[in-house]
Amino acid sequence: MDRDPSTTGTGRRSLLGGFLVLTAILSVVSIVAMVRSLATMTYLNIHFRTEVDPFSRAVSYYVFYGDGREAFATSAIVLAAGTLTTLVGLRSAGLRLGVPAGVFFAIWCVSLTLCAIFPTDNSKSVTSVSGLIHQVSGAALFVSLPLAGLSLAKRLVERVHWARVGRAVRRMAQVAMALATAYLATRLADVFPGLAIPGMLDGRGISGLVQRALFGLEMLILMALAVHLLRVTVSTARERREPARAEVTG
Repeated sequence: MDRDPSTTGTGRRSLLGGFLVLTAILSVVSIVAMVRSLATMTYLNIHFRTEVDPFSRAVSYYVFYGDGREAFATSAIVLAAGTLTTLVGLRSAGLRLGVPAGVFFAIWCVSLTLCAIFPTDNSKSVTSVSGLIHQVSGAALFVSLPLAGLSLAKRLVERVHWARVGRAVRRMAQVAMALATAYLATRLADVFPGLAIPGMLDGRGISGLVQRALFGLEMLILMALAVHLLRVTVSTARERREPARAEVTG
């Protein structure tokens, strides 16, 4: 039995329209989640600025003051959720992450979740299993997102509507990778107490500042992807609406 071409075309347009709506919803949820995470982290930086020196101490130490533990965990988990919705949105829009980017994004999300569940030790050295898990996860998350960005950017620059943001993500990921390396270098004296590091090369005094700059840049990478996903989705919806109107008027 032959199908009516007009019915088939209408069904296909409805399906594409459904994917556009889903992608738009996912991108908006991602943006809201990232703004929420950023707002919470900003609150911690301002509210506990006297308890936790933002220049020399990591954001992990907020968990030892007031409502810091709940706020820190919320920020990390919401950011992981926002990352997941962004990735699902990208796939819904027809973008394939590729295995390397997918693995690095998975490490980022898992590491954020582990950092939220297992607090660090309130000391310069690792003294508990929880502290060890937190430190390893923290190192993994700060390195994994820049690598995910670099891997994903290779695919984005090949797409007409994504080339510009792909180049931006690549540049930010390169800077983030440099900051991640610098941050890990500033923590060497804490990780290896017996390591002889000259005073002028001891970066512990600025380790907190480097970490916050890195974390902020990584959030900016994710935000750029989510915002552009929404822009592309809205633009595609408008382009699809024009032929539909022409058919109706015709």
